[in-house]
Amino acid sequence: MKSKITITPYIRNIILALPLYILSIVPFIALAIVLDIEIDTGYVLLGALGWWLALLLRLPLILYSKTKKLDFNVSNKLIIGASGPTEEITRLVLLATIGITTGNAYSVGIGWASIEVIYGLVQIIGMGILQQKNDKEAKEAKSLMKQMGMEKSLEPSTPFWGALERVSAGAIHIGLSLMLVLSPLIVLITIPLHSFVNFSVVRMNKQSIIKSQLSILLLGIIILLTGILIS
Repeated sequence: MKSKITITPYIRNIILALPLYILSIVPFIALAIVLDIEIDTGYVLLGALGWWLALLLRLPLILYSKTKKLDFNVSNKLIIGASGPTEEITRLVLLATIGITTGNAYSVGIGWASIEVIYGLVQIIGMGILQQKNDKEAKEAKSLMKQMGMEKSLEPSTPFWGALERVSAGAIHIGLSLMLVLSPLIVLITIPLHSFVNFSVVRMNKQSIIKSQLSILLLGIIILLTGILIS
C-alpha cells in the first residue's frame, strides 16, 4: 500500500512559497532594464549549462569520498570547497568563449541563478517528503542531518527562507560574473569568495536560518553592486 502525502505545515508552505521561487529572477530582469543591459536568451541557457558542467566536475570528488568512505563532515567540506574552483573556472571559460562583456556576463549569471531555482525547489520538496517519512532510510537521513546541524531545515518556515536564498544566490552569481568583465584574473578572487560564501551558509544555518539568510542576502547585494560598479 502506497503511503500518502500529508499536507503538513511544511508542505503547505512549499505550495505557498512556489510563486516566490519563480519570481526570484524577476528583480534581476528589472535591474537589467534599469541598467540598459540586454539579456541574451541563448547565453542564459549557456549559463544554466555551465551550472550543470560545474556540478559534473564535482562528481569525481563525490565518488572518491564514497569510495574511500571518508567521514561525512570531511567529504562535505571537500565538496563545498570545490564549489569555488569548479563553478568559477567554468564560468570564466564560458565567458571567455563567448566574449567577456557586461551583457554576456549578466546573461550567464541569470542562467546560472535560474537553474538553481529549479534545484532549490527539488531540494525543498525532497525535504518536505523526508519530513513525514519514518522508514529506515528516512530515519538515517534525518539522523545524518542532525549530525550536520541541518535539522532546522525541516522547520515549517524553511520554504520561505529558501525562496529568499534564491534571490541572494541570483545576486551572487550575477555579481561574480560581472566581476570577470574587469579582468579574467579576478577569478583568483571569485574562486575563494564563492567557496567562502558556501561555507558561511552551511555554518550559519546550523545556528540560525534567519541570521544565515539575511547575512547572505546582504553579502549577495554587496557582490552584485561590486560587479555592476567594476564591469
